[in-house]
Parts: sequence; structure tokens; C-alpha cells
Amino acid sequence: MLILFTIIWVPFLIFFERRILGVLQLRYGLFIYFFNAFFVFISDFLKILGKYNHFFFSYNFFLLYLWSIFFLFITILILIIFPFNCYEIVIYFFFPLFFLVCMSFIPFPFSLFIYFSNSIFSFIGNIRSILLLISYELVFDFWILIIFIILFQYNVVVYSNLLLLPVCFVLYITFLCDASRVPFDLIEGESELVSGFNTELAFLWFLIVFFAEYIIFFFFIVFTWFLFNIPLSIVLFLYLFTRALLVRFFFTFIIYLFWFYYLFFLTFYFFFILIIII
Repeated sequence: MLILFTIIWVPFLIFFERRILGVLQLRYGLFIYFFNAFFVFISDFLKILGKYNHFFFSYNFFLLYLWSIFFLFITILILIIFPFNCYEIVIYFFFPLFFLVCMSFIPFPFSLFIYFSNSIFSFIGNIRSILLLISYELVFDFWILIIFIILFQYNVVVYSNLLLLPVCFVLYITFLCDASRVPFDLIEGESELVSGFNTELAFLWFLIVFFAEYIIFFFFIVFTWFLFNIPLSIVLFLYLFTRALLVRFFFTFIIYLFWFYYLFFLTFYFFFILIIII
């Protein structure tokens, strides 16, 4: 049932994203002509399915497609084992640790999938994804540590404690970056229109990877919904509004932001909390 709900919800998320971003960027066609925009969305989907696949001699055909399917399998498995109905258990016990473990598993099939494409563009994207992963995980580890120091338990009901509010802003930016969507789609280079691994895919395999990426995006939205106790529609609009408001950042700027500003801020805030508690 959860898989069926995800299959229905992800196309709705894509369609809603196109409409909201179109309005915020003053492109009213997708918003005014609702039925036409819906059929354009369906036609784009059918067009991708109708594309013939190119067979390049540079990549490992079997392993490339195997890891793309495994990437989708990992994302769906996270949704299956995600305890949506156990709100209090999730919030007050192991939710941050569970989220950290799940996010640690996702990049491995993605990196192997890029590696077996044997493309220089995909290899550069792989290096970028590894560096970004280290930056995101480090910030998230500090966030969990600060929660444990303040509350002496893995409790993420942040609205009940004002000491956690400054850290939550950093966590929200981390979610936006980890979703790898505009303006933080940093796996590809600044001069590329699409990421390198997407140039190796066509037909059904592109839809598999694209669907898995939006499942991760859906997972971040649900996590923010649980974390801040905000209605789901507001969380979704907040993510899309941030994407429409900001321009695309450089890769070096994001690395500098996480390793200099955010890491310095969290370290200072960590010792500040220790002094207050002691």
C-alpha cells in the first residue's frame, strides 16, 4: 500500500513542482491551462518511454543497470521500514539515528552506478557527490550530538526547546542541499545542463533513477513534517519557494559554506550549550 501511495504521490509532486515553480518564475502557462499542462506532463512521460536507448561501448551495461535498479530498491526500502504510524516512538527514540543510517546507505549504489558508466563527466559528478556527502553528514552528526546534549535523549521535537531553533535553520539548508535539486543541484558542473550520469541513460532507466531521486526528496519533506510539526502542504511549498527564490550556487561556495561557516557555528554552539548546561 505504501509503495502504491509513493507511485501516485511522486508524479503529483513533480506536477505540483512544475506548476508552483512556473508561477513563481512568472511562467503562467502551466498554471492557467490546467488540463493542457497535465497532458503536457503525461506526454513528456510517454516521450521518455518512447525514446530508443543508445548503447555505448564505454560503460558496463549489466552493472550500470543493476545498480540503477538497486538505487531505486534502496529508496523504496527506506520508505517501507520507515515507521510512519509510530509517531511518538519515532520522535522520542531513534528517529535521528534511523535517518542518519538511511542517508548513509543511499550514496553507495548511486556512486557505484556513476562509476560503472565509465564516463569522465560521471566521474567528476561522483567526486562532487562524495565531497558533498561528507559535508552533509558531518553537519547532521553535529546536529544529533547537540540534541543529545540539550535534551539527554534523541528527541527531535524542536519547537518545544528554543535552544534548538538556530540549529534547525542549518538543518533545513542541509536538507535542501542533500535533495540535490535547484539551486543545490551540484553533482553536475556549473557549465553543464544536466548531470553527467544522466547523459548515459535513456528510456526506462532514466525514469528509474529520476523516480528514486524524487523518493529521496519526498523522504526529506516527510522528515521536515515530523521534525517541525508543520502541515505537509506548507513544508512542500516552503521547499519549492526556496528553490524558486535562490539562484544556483557554485560547488566551491557550498563546500566553503559547510566546512567554514556551518561547522564553525555548530562547534561554537556545541560548546556554548555545554557551558550553559554545566
